[in-house]
Amino acid sequence: MEEKTPNPQLIHNALRCIPNATYVLTCAHDQYRDGIITKWVQQCSSDPPMLVVAISKGRPIEPMLRDARAFALCMVPPTDRSALRLFGSDHEADDDPFLSLSVGSAVTGMPILDQSIIWFDCKLEGHLSPDADCRLYLGQVVAAQICDAKRLKTVASDSIQ
Repeated sequence: MEEKTPNPQLIHNALRCIPNATYVLTCAHDQYRDGIITKWVQQCSSDPPMLVVAISKGRPIEPMLRDARAFALCMVPPTDRSALRLFGSDHEADDDPFLSLSVGSAVTGMPILDQSIIWFDCKLEGHLSPDADCRLYLGQVVAAQICDAKRLKTVASDSIQ
């Protein structure tokens, strides 16, 4: 078989075809709460139900994740300006980005955004640090809820186009 030179643009275009959504990964430990935007979420097991989440290395939320041993994933519309503003960039460690939002609490105690389309509450099972720009966190789903089925269908169909 003939060896072909990989085409980085073709690889990039193919990866963009994988369905994705905008999630706010939330975490709380002691009196601190934090959250970040991620689009890299994938189911990796059904028994038990598990998700894998990729987070850029060096994000301030990482030590909190490892200490809390849990996280939540709140799917929000990609056009949710408040989520993008509050969780799209790093902030001071003692700033609480949830103060201006309506927030509930999951089984594990993780913050759940009331504007979520769907959310997953996960117990952290472990993490991997591949030779890449991100770290992978594996979470067992202990609770979940579909909050807005109509918007979920819209976001899902938009992500595969």
